[in-house]
Amino acid sequence: MSAGRLQSDPLFQGLTRPTMIMGVSYMYFVINAIVNMILFINSQDFKVLLMVAPVVHLIGYLICLKEPRAIELFIIKMAKGYKCMNRGYHGFTNSYDPY
Repeated sequence: MSAGRLQSDPLFQGLTRPTMIMGVSYMYFVINAIVNMILFINSQDFKVLLMVAPVVHLIGYLICLKEPRAIELFIIKMAKGYKCMNRGYHGFTNSYDPY
């Protein structure tokens, strides 16, 4: 056995990465488009769209550099729910039962 770094095959990396559009995951791209459409419709100013969209995309690009599935993981975490604020009262469980 060699005592070097773990080798990863580029084919494996390519097959396991999510769909990317301009460096961000597809899910982030869609969320960015929806947020920018809402901002554009509410402001009715094209300049707002040109200023906000690249900044939000750059933030997503920096996030996806480290972990391409960061947005999907965040969405799954939010779907599971936060911990209950009064956990101590219920014996440190996520229970919403008042009894």
